[in-house]
Amino acid sequence: MYFIFQEMQIDLGDTPIENIFINDYMPVADGTYVKVYLIGYKFAKDKQPNFNNETIAKNLKLPLSDVLNAWDYWEGEGIIIKHETDDEFNYIVEFVNLKQLYIDNVYKYISKNNKEKSNYVDNETLISSSRNAENKKMMEEIEDMFGRPLKISEKQKIISWLNSYKMKPEIMALAFSYCVNNKKVKRFSYIETVVSAWYDAGVKDVDTMVEYLEKRNDRFSVYSRISKALGFNRTLTEAEMKTIDKWIDQWDFSMEMILKCLDNSTKINNPNINYFDKILGEWYKNGFKTIEDLKNDVKPEAKTRTAAKENSKTKNKFHNFIQSDDYSGEELEQIARKRFEKKLDKLGLNMPDEEEK
Repeated sequence: MYFIFQEMQIDLGDTPIENIFINDYMPVADGTYVKVYLIGYKFAKDKQPNFNNETIAKNLKLPLSDVLNAWDYWEGEGIIIKHETDDEFNYIVEFVNLKQLYIDNVYKYISKNNKEKSNYVDNETLISSSRNAENKKMMEEIEDMFGRPLKISEKQKIISWLNSYKMKPEIMALAFSYCVNNKKVKRFSYIETVVSAWYDAGVKDVDTMVEYLEKRNDRFSVYSRISKALGFNRTLTEAEMKTIDKWIDQWDFSMEMILKCLDNSTKINNPNINYFDKILGEWYKNGFKTIEDLKNDVKPEAKTRTAAKENSKTKNKFHNFIQSDDYSGEELEQIARKRFEKKLDKLGLNMPDEEEK
């Protein structure tokens, strides 16, 4: 007994895609960017030099700008390299070997850590580190992300990373949130690549992390800025991130408008995402898109007060009667008669004198 493949009468070709791309990069990327990557990858495998960005745009029925944005995104992810040519729109795209990238970014650190006994975390060191309030809080947040208690070996890895990459527990928790909540990846090997990349980029606190991710046009930088603006001493949950995605993708609010809304966080105790979601929801219904829209808006209660004030002025103008408490009945009658006579004079009518009667 043996096994064979059926032979094709016409060879239509194959394009093998590395599983690293399918598992780690494709699920979190925009669908258009994935299409551009795959067709470009096919052209590279087929060694077809006549294809360029304009050809890709035509084949995928996309604007050229979408194709260029896709390559910017993949360059930011570090899996392609752009080589400039005389034509600014048709540069050379080099696809990085993802297996080699994985080996360079993971195995070299794992090998290094195995050789350095000083980075090994034994049970005694682990117990000692758990007494630190910041470490304890970090572990609890990571367990919430995984939805289960961490294994002893996993805790040892995390503490060893804190030592190896000289990273604060707060930033380590953000690195896990970035991978688990944002990238939907829970593999520790992948998480360490992120931690090591942040270390190489000089990420030391929230501000440097936001700056690093903004350069890569990464949405996680937005989550971090909002969390900091709210004064949260924790990582955002997956549900909170989805709410923020709604503000940006569905309601089309700029970061300026979102931060303007969050200015109210100092006015309330325990601010939360749902509170500001209601405010932005009202702004969306009213069509407020800029700060000027908010400045030009007059609140309903302000309009009511203004109208009441105008009514009061009108009433005083046409109903400026003298209080009867200050005059006798005879005096009031004389005042009324004089006013009536003045009206008749204006109309060209004369009131007969008492003697004429």
